[in-house]
Amino acid sequence: MSVLPVSIIYTQDAVLLQHIRGFLYERSEVQEVADPARLELLLHQNSSTLLFMDLRATDCIRLLSRMSKEFPSVIVIALGAPRSDPGLQAAAAGVYSIEPADVDRLRLQTLFEQVQSHLRLQQENRILKEGLDRIPAPEPPREDLSPSLYHFSSAFRRFDNIGIMLESIVEGVASCSHVSRVAIFSITPEEVYRFRAGIKCMEETRMLEFQKTDPFVQWLQIHAHSISRSMLRHIESINERVLIEQMLDRMGAEAILPLFGRERLNGWLSLGRSSSGAPFEQHDIEQLTRLAEQVSVAIENSLLHESLALEKALAENLLQAIPVGIIATGLGGAVRWFNKGVETLLGVKAEEVIGKPVERISGYIASQLNRCIQADGRGETVSWVEPSTRRELSIQTCCLRQNGQCVGAMAVLNDMTEDRILREKQNNLERATFWNELAAAISHEVRNPLVAISTFSQLLPERYADEEFRTQFCEITTEEVSRLNRMIDQLDEYASPPTLQFADVDVAELLDRAVCKARQSDEIPQCAVQIDLQPDLPPVRGDLDALADSVSRLLVNSFSAVAENSKPAVTVKASRGEIGIARLAVMIEVFDNGTGIADDLIEKVFSPFCTTKARGIGLGLPIVRRTMIDHGGLISIESRPGHTEVALSLPASAKTGEPAA
Repeated sequence: MSVLPVSIIYTQDAVLLQHIRGFLYERSEVQEVADPARLELLLHQNSSTLLFMDLRATDCIRLLSRMSKEFPSVIVIALGAPRSDPGLQAAAAGVYSIEPADVDRLRLQTLFEQVQSHLRLQQENRILKEGLDRIPAPEPPREDLSPSLYHFSSAFRRFDNIGIMLESIVEGVASCSHVSRVAIFSITPEEVYRFRAGIKCMEETRMLEFQKTDPFVQWLQIHAHSISRSMLRHIESINERVLIEQMLDRMGAEAILPLFGRERLNGWLSLGRSSSGAPFEQHDIEQLTRLAEQVSVAIENSLLHESLALEKALAENLLQAIPVGIIATGLGGAVRWFNKGVETLLGVKAEEVIGKPVERISGYIASQLNRCIQADGRGETVSWVEPSTRRELSIQTCCLRQNGQCVGAMAVLNDMTEDRILREKQNNLERATFWNELAAAISHEVRNPLVAISTFSQLLPERYADEEFRTQFCEITTEEVSRLNRMIDQLDEYASPPTLQFADVDVAELLDRAVCKARQSDEIPQCAVQIDLQPDLPPVRGDLDALADSVSRLLVNSFSAVAENSKPAVTVKASRGEIGIARLAVMIEVFDNGTGIADDLIEKVFSPFCTTKARGIGLGLPIVRRTMIDHGGLISIESRPGHTEVALSLPASAKTGEPAA
């Protein structure tokens, strides 16, 4: 278990700082300092470290002359011209090495590794020497900390404000434990351990931040016990001992007390030296650990409250920001909460109605909420015009439950006024387009028969004696009138669809009836139809006549498409499929090898009066599409020259035992 060693660089040159940090990336945590006073604080905090000194920096030579006396464990690498006056003075001060400011990356990294080996050796020697020189001394009597708990017991009640609570705790801990420096690190919602409160802590301590994967955090989680400088000798692993000693130095602490919750490490307490200057011994740590357990409970409750408060704030901000209106009431019908959307839609303020009967807002809303509570479920979406604002609103209600019991109801309101205006505009445009297309189609379809009838009628008086003319006149008139009747029938069928009679429909019977009906058309030449029926198909739920009519219309279109093909081929295939997720369906596909549908028409084929036939008004596919919608099915078309496929997806009957809607 190891942590990146701390290195310090004293410079005012940003470029040099960037180079050193780049050279030592993932090797060391480089801390930059430009102020001489702050440099001394950092060296006191990191008594055994590597220091880079920029010989061009202010007061550099003066600081170097003090290093060997006040900080003998600090190893200095000077950066500058080796043979300059500052370089010679640095050599006289006993620095480890003097390197040019543009030192090579490999050279610097090699020096860094050598220095780290030297520092480790120093630390190991010091630890071994302390173990040999330490003579156990009788422990003086210690003051019991428990009577002083009243100094900060009131702080535990402020868990609703974690900042104030932590500040109160550190003051209480400082008073109880008779120390001058206390810091609390705790976990944040971002899952990072940060400084949260402290007394007389150094600026560097306040800037510390630890990830959950940090070696020091993992050591606390694994060992789960308090530690002090006097107890370092009990840590067998030298690497772990060095790690803990580095953390004590960086925090300016004499003891660290972990704060564990039920399931995780919530943070830790960092304590400086006692007021008497004596080190913490086992007796002190045991009492402080009991104190830390109380602090840990308070912090865990506060962190939980902070998390819940954050979630509540996010939820309330979200509910307030959304444009729809939301009202919540209790079982008695009193308004408990509603957002700004309701204020906008109904013109009322929250403070005017909170805690009062919902009837004060709207009688219709009150009736819907009461009905929802009585039904103990979810209401359907309904619309109405609110008299007070003349807005068209929609409302959907549902019960609010706690432990399976209905405790109130909620209503979601939407303003449908703009939607209604847009729908009316769209309907007007669609109606105008419909009537324009209808007029053009009827004008084209009606004019041709009328021209033929009119022409023969004008010639009839002159050629009445001609028996052949009278016969031809009778045939053409009958044919054109029949054509007009068929057009009227299509318009009537499109405008007034028949009432559907739903039942279980056998797919084989459906296809047989569709083929027979398609062959009854005498307007186009017939061709063979190949039927590919998958065995054991489930029945579909629908109207047999309407479905057969839809498939027959597709076959008629295929007959027309292959009329000029030397080898016409029309195939009908029925197989199992799905609509949506796990919803059994029957797929009916009609293939032909005709001319195909032009790209500019493929998107318009379901629009009324879109047709490429010389005689037709283009209502076939729109009728098929409407039939699919009525049956809960789908229709799709794929077309290219020489191949057209129209696929119908029909839900299977629920009685088949298969998954159904």
